[in-house]
Amino acid sequence: MAEIIHQYEYLIAWCVYVLAGLGCSVVWWKMTSFLRHRGWRDLVRGIVVVLIFTPWYAGESHQFMAPASVVLMMDLLLEGAKGGLQGGLVLLFSLFAMLIGLTLRLLFWRRTETP
Repeated sequence: MAEIIHQYEYLIAWCVYVLAGLGCSVVWWKMTSFLRHRGWRDLVRGIVVVLIFTPWYAGESHQFMAPASVVLMMDLLLEGAKGGLQGGLVLLFSLFAMLIGLTLRLLFWRRTETP
């Protein structure tokens, strides 16, 4: 049993992380349900989902991945401001893609609503 856990520890860690992220997302969805404005509510929810679920390469090798927010924090902590660019750029691009998705959804939602 120990060999199996040791062999699949990376996959097990990601499964635990995804399940915990889904739990945190459900709690966040419930906490933001009081927001009346749909745009702000979706923006706040999208930011949290991007911060939780965006992966990026951990370390110099491209063999292992970790959450980009964790990679960013570890790079900033260990290497300083110059080292934190990789995880930060990935998060920035992910947030930009989320904003484009929300904007497109808003545009198409408004078009279908008006006759």
